Amino acid sequence: MRFVEQIISAVLKWVYPFFKKLMPYEIFAYLAVGAGNTVLNIVLFVLFYQVLLTEKMYTIFSFPFESYTVALIIAFVLTVPTGFWLSKTFAFISAPKKQNAKQLTKYFLVVLQGLLSDYLIFKLFIVVFDMHPTAAKIISTVIVLTLNYLLQKYFTFKKDKS
Repeated sequence: MRFVEQIISAVLKWVYPFFKKLMPYEIFAYLAVGAGNTVLNIVLFVLFYQVLLTEKMYTIFSFPFESYTVALIIAFVLTVPTGFWLSKTFAFISAPKKQNAKQLTKYFLVVLQGLLSDYLIFKLFIVVFDMHPTAAKIISTVIVLTLNYLLQKYFTFKKDKS
């Protein structure tokens, strides 16, 4: 695991100078590792949806779910821990190190809030403002990423008062 950490850290430090005038390192690292985790989420979704989940419908706890919904949930559950580790290790490096369970719970809550907020803002722009779905998705993503960054910084990974 240490080897992976060193590679990610080296890549971030190598790429950051191109963005140094645009943003502080913490924001750059948050966006970069978040993008990496998003790619992992998409790859896992595709793997489960197109390769592993061969049935169209699955019954879970007596409720029917389409295979794409099951794939979405599996990919989400698998990338919450990686997203947490990436954020804690590379973006919010000044956060307390010994609060993993508490921080993971907070991280999960922020991520769930992000999913719900993204959906609601997305729908609001489409239904209320009659916006094109692509534009609505871009705007909702920017809003939610900003909100999530602030929540992760000041709620999940807040610095000790000492």
